Amino acid sequence: MISMSTKSRSIRRIVLGTAAAAVAALAIPSSGMAATSFGAKLNQNIQPSNSQPAHPCVYNAPAQQCTRVEMDAYNNAGNERAPKDGTIKQIKLIAGGAGSFTLQIAKAHAAQQTAKVVEQGPQIHYQGQQNPNALHYQVETFNVNVPVKKGEYLATKSKKTSMVRCSSGGPNQLLFQPALSVGGPFQPATDTDGCWLLLQAVYS
Repeated sequence: MISMSTKSRSIRRIVLGTAAAAVAALAIPSSGMAATSFGAKLNQNIQPSNSQPAHPCVYNAPAQQCTRVEMDAYNNAGNERAPKDGTIKQIKLIAGGAGSFTLQIAKAHAAQQTAKVVEQGPQIHYQGQQNPNALHYQVETFNVNVPVKKGEYLATKSKKTSMVRCSSGGPNQLLFQPALSVGGPFQPATDTDGCWLLLQAVYS
């Protein structure tokens, strides 16, 4: 026969064990709730090197717009493409100076250097670095609401940009001039750019 004190101790151990398990479960972040991002992986130590003066799409025709497709994610290689269907809720960037661009979402074939724009988001105005001699670099964040599908790339439409880090080479960006419109067919790039776009997308 089990005594009442023994029963009480057993019940207390069960209750405490259940509570501890619940606390432990809360401490482990759910993969479904974790923020997911793609594109460049930005932090305050990343310098927008050689970004000033802002880079035009066409140096002898600075008034012309182009689409830039982010084909290589700085500090985040292999994560250039959207990892899942969803909605982009934030855009983060680092720029050398003030400027603006229209956010675009593109499908691209890296090997063929072709792309098309499938979504267009808002126009974003950024400030750039207020103190070029600061020890750390400002990461700017903008709230957006842009749908994206798995495998798609970030792109921008603008006449010029200082939202770049230029210290390498290769087709880190695909350039399309004139700028691509939503719903058009795949187009071959008119040029490539060895500068990285310092642009990151964050899901909700």
